Order: sequence, then C-alpha cells, then structure tokens
Amino acid sequence: MEFRALGHVEAVGADGAVPLGGPKPRTVLACLLLSANTPVPTDRLCEMLWAGNPPASARANVRSYAARLRQALNAASDGDRLSPGHQGYLLRVQQGELDLRLFDELAARGRAALADGDHRSAAEQLRTALDLWRGAAFDGLAQHDALHIEASRLEESRMSAFEDYAAARLALGEHDALVPALRAWTAGHPLRERLWVLLMTAQYRCGRPGDALRSYARARRVLRDELGLDPGAELRQVHQDVLARGLPLSGGSSPARPGRSVGVWPVCQLPAGIPDFVGRERLLARASELLSPSYVDGSPSPVPTVILTGLPGVGKTAAATQLAHRMRGTFPDGQLYVQPGGVRGARRPPTVVLADLLLSIGVPGSAIPSTESQRAALFRSKLVDRRVLVVLDDVRDTSQVRPLLPGDGGCAVLITSQARLTALPGAHLLDVEPLDATDGHTLLDRIVGARRFVTDPEATTRLLAACAGLPLALRVAGARLAGHPHRPVSWLADRLADERRRLGELRAGDLAVRACVATAYHGLAPEAARMFRALGLLPTGEVPYWAPAALLSGDAGHGAPDERREPEDRVRPDGHVDPEDRVAPDDRVDDILDTLVHANLIRADRIDPAGRPRYRMHDLLRAYAAERAAEEESPARRREMVARVLDGWLRRVRGAAGKLVDAGADAQIDWLEYERSGLVATVEFAARSGHGERASELAAALDDVCHLRNWWDDWERMAQAVLERASVDGDRRRIAMAQGSLARAGAGRGRAAEAMRWFASALEQADALGEHRQAAYLRVYCSFAVADRGMAEQAHADAAAAVSALGALGDLRGSVLALRSLGSALICGRREAEAEQVLKRALEAAERLGQPLALADVLQALAVAETALGRYGSAARHLDRALPYYRGVRHRPGEAYALITVGRLRLAEAPGNPEGAIAALGPLTQAAEVFAELGEDRGEALTAFLRGRAYAALGDGERARGQFMESLAAFRALRMPRWEKRALRELGDDGC
Repeated sequence: MEFRALGHVEAVGADGAVPLGGPKPRTVLACLLLSANTPVPTDRLCEMLWAGNPPASARANVRSYAARLRQALNAASDGDRLSPGHQGYLLRVQQGELDLRLFDELAARGRAALADGDHRSAAEQLRTALDLWRGAAFDGLAQHDALHIEASRLEESRMSAFEDYAAARLALGEHDALVPALRAWTAGHPLRERLWVLLMTAQYRCGRPGDALRSYARARRVLRDELGLDPGAELRQVHQDVLARGLPLSGGSSPARPGRSVGVWPVCQLPAGIPDFVGRERLLARASELLSPSYVDGSPSPVPTVILTGLPGVGKTAAATQLAHRMRGTFPDGQLYVQPGGVRGARRPPTVVLADLLLSIGVPGSAIPSTESQRAALFRSKLVDRRVLVVLDDVRDTSQVRPLLPGDGGCAVLITSQARLTALPGAHLLDVEPLDATDGHTLLDRIVGARRFVTDPEATTRLLAACAGLPLALRVAGARLAGHPHRPVSWLADRLADERRRLGELRAGDLAVRACVATAYHGLAPEAARMFRALGLLPTGEVPYWAPAALLSGDAGHGAPDERREPEDRVRPDGHVDPEDRVAPDDRVDDILDTLVHANLIRADRIDPAGRPRYRMHDLLRAYAAERAAEEESPARRREMVARVLDGWLRRVRGAAGKLVDAGADAQIDWLEYERSGLVATVEFAARSGHGERASELAAALDDVCHLRNWWDDWERMAQAVLERASVDGDRRRIAMAQGSLARAGAGRGRAAEAMRWFASALEQADALGEHRQAAYLRVYCSFAVADRGMAEQAHADAAAAVSALGALGDLRGSVLALRSLGSALICGRREAEAEQVLKRALEAAERLGQPLALADVLQALAVAETALGRYGSAARHLDRALPYYRGVRHRPGEAYALITVGRLRLAEAPGNPEGAIAALGPLTQAAEVFAELGEDRGEALTAFLRGRAYAALGDGERARGQFMESLAAFRALRMPRWEKRALRELGDDGC
C-alpha cells in the first residue's frame, strides 16, 4: 500500500488506486496521515473538516466518512488499516508507505551526505526525494490550519531539498544540465536568494558571466520591488566574484568568504553519531529549519535557539547529536558540545564551562579572563562572522544557558533539557516524543536483528507495549535480547508483563530506566514528589483535572473518604463537581502540577470537553511513581487516596448518567464518551485492587450508559471484573448485580442463550436475598431479551411480575419500563390489541415521569402495535413525537428502531404499492446505516427483512431475495424463530 500526500491525496494498493470518495473523506485521510499510527479523536477530525464550525451532524458525518475509508483501505490491503477505538481513529502505515515521511527521510539522508562531502550520494537521495512530488502537498483540499502548516513546511523543505540537490550537482561539475531547472525555480520563487546564487554560479561555470550578471540584476530588482531590500551578503559576494572573474570554476556552489583566519577552525566536539538512530524525521526537519541562520538586509538575524525537551530516557541527547551531525554543512566553522551539568550530573558553573569553550577554540589559558562576564564577552567575540553550532546538553535551567549564548546570528544554539525552559527569550521549544510502534520495532531490529522478531510477532507487540516507546527502555530490552541470543522474544516480554517488576527488568549494564527516572524524582520538592507518587496510584496514565486535588485532599485536613462524599446536587450536569466542593486549593494543586509539567514528569496532554486541562503520565514513569508510593506511603494512606478518586468518579458518573434520558444532554454524552476508556480501566482497577464495593457501584452506575451508548465490549469487561471480585469477596448481592449486567450485555449482542443463563442465576440470587427492586428490574430486562426469540409467554410472565412489583414499590421509572416490556411481549405474542392498552397505560406514566427517552421508547412501541392494528394515523403521530425525542437525547439506536417502524408503517399503509415502498426505503436505509455503524445485529436483520419487502413491492426480485436471504441468516444466528419463519415465507421456500 502506498499513501500519497505530495499532490492529490491518494492511496494505491496492489490493484491500483483506492476509491476514496470526495474532498471530505480525502481530508479525513489527510488528517489521519498527519498522525499516522497515532489515534486521532473524532473532535479533532471535525475541527479540521469544518474549521472550528462543525454542523450538528459533524460526528455522524465523520463516522460515515471513516467507515467508507476503512472499507476501501482494508479491502485494498492485508490487515486492518483503519480502525476506530476509544481514543479515536487509528491509521496504520508501515515504513516507506507514506510519501511525505519518505521525502523527509530521503532529504535528511541527502543533506547528511552533502555535509559529509559525498556529493554523488547526496544528489541521488535528493533527486529521489524530489521525484515523489506530484503537485502541491494535499492538493485540492480545503486546508485547515494544521494542514496548511504542514503543507507550508513540506513546500519549504522541498525548496531547500532542491537547493541542496543543485549544490550537490554543482560540486559534481554538472552545471550545464542545471541551468534550465534553476531558471525555472527562480522564476517560481524569485525571493529565495540561494536559488539566485546557485543559478549565477552555474551560469558562470558554463562560461556565461553575462547571463550571471543579468540574473543578479533581475534578483536585485525583484527584491527591491517586492520587499524593499537589497540583496544579501552571499548574493552580493557572488556578484562581486563574477565581476572580478574570481568565482571558482569547479567545487562548491559559492566562494569562500575572504578575510578570515583559519586558526583552530573548523572544530567538531560532537559525540559519535548513533548508527542505529531511527525516526524523528519530522522533529529533526523542524529543528533544522529553526536553527538555520536567516538574513535581513544582508545581516544575520538574532541567534536561532532550539530546546529539545522531553521525559527522562526519551532520547533528547540522541536526537540532538543526530541533528548536529546532519547540520555540519550548515555550520562549517564548527560544532561545540558541552554539558553544563543538569539532572544527571554535578552542576558546573558557567565560568568553568566558558573556560572549556574558550580553550577549545584556541584561546590560550593565560588569555582567559577571570570573571564570567569577561569570559562570555570573549566567547561571543571569537564567534563573530563564524558559522558555529553550540550544543548544550542536559541543561537544568536558563541561568546555565544565558552566558553561553553567541552574539552573532550566523551561529545557533541547540539545547537539550528535561525541564521546559520557557523563560529563555526567542527560543523554540520542541517536544521529543516517545517513538511510535513502527520506529520502536525498527530500533529493536537494528539492535538485535529482525529475524528474532519475525518468528514471534505477538511477543514482539507485547514487548513494544511494555517499553511504551521510550528509547532507553527499547535499548535496554534490545541489549538484553542481544545478550541472550538463544532465548525467544517471549522470554523478555513475559518478564516485562508485570508492571511491578518491569523497571527492575529494564536494566542492562550501565543502562537503567529506573535510575534515569530516579534522578529526576529526587530533584523534586517534597510536595511535588508527593504528588508524583500519588499519581502512580491511578489506574491509568490519564489524569483528569479533578483527580490531583482528590489525591492530596488528605493533606488539607479533611476526614476519611466516606465522610467527605459530595452531595449529589452539587454535581454539575456534565459530571463535574462545583468548584466549592473541591477538596484541595486550586492554586496549590495547580502550582504542584506545573512543577511536574516543567520537569517533564507529566504533560498537559489536552483539554477536556469542559475546557479544563488533562494530564498524562508515561507508563514507565507511572510504574516508578507506584514503586515510590509503595515504598514511602503507608498501605492505609494509599488505600485512602485511591478511595477518594473512586468516589470522585462515582459522583461524576451518577451526575452525568442521570441526565442522559433528558433532552439537551450533549455535555454529559460528550464527557462520558471522552472518559470512556478511563472509566473502564478504573472499574477493572478498583476490582483488581480490592475496592470491590466501589467497583460494583461504579459499574452499576454505568449500566444504563453502556446500554444507551452501545458500549457492549466495555460493559462485559467491567461486569466480568466486578463478578470476579464479588466472587472472591463472597458478596452475593454484588454477584447478582454483575450477573445481571453480563445478561443485559449478552442480550444486547444477540447472545440470548448465554443471557438467559446469567439472568436465571442473577434472579435466583436476588430473590433469595430479598432484593425485590433488583429482581423486578432483572425480570424487565429478561423480558425484553427473550420476547422475540420464541419465548413470548415467558417474557409476558416476567414483565407482568415486574409491573406488579415495581408498582407496589412506587417506582414510576421502573413501572414505565415494565409496562413497555409487557407491551412488547404481547406484540411478540401477536396480541397487539392487548399490547395497545398496556402501552397506553405506559404512555400515561411516561408523561408523568417527564423523561424524553422513556417517552420516546413508549411512543415507538405503541406505534408498532397500532401499525399492526391498522391505526396508521395514530402510529404516524406517535412516531412524529418519538423521533425528535430520540434525536434530542442523541440515542441513535432508538432513533434507528423508530425509523424501522416508520418503514413498516409506510409498507403497511400501501401493501404492494410501489409508492409506499419508495417512501419506506428512505427511513430503512437511514436505519441500516446506523445499525451497521453501531454493530447492532438485530436491527440490521430487521432492516434487511423490511427492505426486502420494499424491493419486492417495487418488482426488484433479485434485490428482494438478497435482502431476505441476509435477514434469514441473521435471524437464525440470533435465534429469532418468529422472524425466521416470516423470512422463509417471503422467500417462498421453507427449505432455504
């Protein structure tokens, strides 16, 4: 598979171009390509598609575009190329498949070869890179800021690559062939002075000095007309050399600058290059662009400064070393390298560092001044008119940097620091991120050899996950495997599987992840260290805004967790707690978090739907934080901190879940979807760590959320975790609750037999314990699950018992639900007239309850009964009420089932009439799309059956038969015998 963005966005498989659709799906693909192998949230795609002003249907549209892309890409390649997940859509791109990444890699290799004097290799690599371009990057797409920025970066890199390519060919003596291309490029980009320098040099070497002088005149004219500037120093110098006939006829692309003493120059103090360095191409390209000196009015601009920052062990020094080697051609006078002493070593005063730097550039010891300011001034004076890159590795704070800065804009400074040095004026802060899975795999291949990993891909995936993209961890893992050549990859993957021993395993010789993180931890102030330890107790590295305050609330003098429960009415509709209920002072907590962010021990990852910051801690840092918490905090204190966070989740979930049945619940839905993966992990963590009661309460609070939002897999995961904990604890009430959740989830997935077993066990437990309300609700859900699976009588009995029990308990919400289940059971038993009367009672109760979702469900069921009884006008009126309610609460499954009922109504109103069939196909097609997206098998089966009837009415026998066959297979798989018989009747072949 090839992905092409350097021109029109395309994907090409083995059979040719993949059909991607119009501009919107192509924009989605472009956004995914920008973050290849990293999940992209739906909200981010909406923002990029509609420039911050998405329509109400934006999320649904994105899902539709993504579904079509996924189908097309997966069909054209092996494996699951595009997949949805909790964190967004993930596009999997292999090494060498994406042209813009390949361009960056080839261009970087070409520049490195040029810096090393290998002009032939440089020209070949750069030519190959330039040949990847088929037009402007992301051509034809309306560009959001992110696309525009990347397109601009790529275009700038393309022009720089051509300039380097031309320089390499000039060095090879190929000036004759270059002149036409250089003339075309200067015509297209007349403000780029280096192109004019290259063109004049090529023309001069072709024996055409007159043409070179005319080119200079054109360049000077356009610079004056467009910018009001004279040509820069380099272009003026080439002009003078042409006039004096002093330009070399071979070799470099421009003459050396005169009047400079050589002395010790050039100087290169860089550590050795890293032969197995991988990835970082975009980071290095951006840093290289920022570090390259620029000129205004012929004079250099202020000293370019770039700071590479990131968490411990992420490879800041390796990236800086690689970049500095690549830029040797940009800074021909030298590359100075110094470690002022930071996190990993003793701090060295700037006076000592300056003395070392002065000695390295040829200043005798006797001539070095005594004071810091004098040494700094001498250092700056020695770098005047020179092109030198100063690399300051492992800096702790800005006070170490300021005395070491050159004063000449022809120089540049590259800094690495674990701290985020935001106080250095004019510096560009670039984050060094963990490696993605592809680059991590490549690094292991280069250390160990690819053959070891090919034989066990599953263990390799687990190993990469355990290292979490941290280059230091990957190097340790690679070293350990290389040191044990006869052991399989699974040996180390198994040892790293246990988080509690992972850091102990990630040690090889003088490489150790724990030691690297420990030095950063021990540099923290006590409060920041306490917060770091506390964050290690959280179930995931995701840190919602309120959790740090909850963790530290015990330090603020509050009582035990159970005594501090916030009242339910203090929980905001979006699931957040009112500010006055926070348990730790905002400013104090924010200051502590800022300290950890500054130290790169956590990062402000994103903004949540309520506009609050969300933090993230890397998995290996979290493992170390958990170690320190276990070592430095008492078991009681650790349990108390975890309990406070679990209570915080429970309050927020109850607050949000309670609003889902109301109209205008967008904030709650967005918040729950945003927190989805964290909530699942929290329930599993609570169950695993012995907080069984809280795990059960949190899972129960999420039951209706899972049902309403189709979180089937997550529902089963949480219920299974709670069941296992409750079984260990011997708590029969919690066992019954978990079994009921598993039953509902199984029924929702169409596994009726399995659901019945869970329902039977849960009901037995609830009845034995005298949990009458719980047992009644279980009977309601069981009735819904089996009514159309050939068990209408059992469904009727369960629903009738629930109506009686919940009515006696005065549970209005439960009574509405039970009456609806009774009506549905009667419909499935072909007793529509009785169902109509029951559902009218349900409608009266639902009107009193006043919950839009409950109303919509009853109205939809009543319309089904009325359609069967021929009361089409009443059914239509009820559906007209139900659909806006469903849409108001964003309950897409309910909306889709209502659309099915609209289709049934249209077919029933005009049986066999083509007009009725056409009217039915619209809503049925809409329903089919929703069910396909949600994975709702029962809904898809019913829709296929009704579409078959519509096509039959239109006389399209082939399509009708296809739909009936599809529905028949689904009804059999779902064990829906009444519908299976109806499909067989439509096919006219009982043997199908």
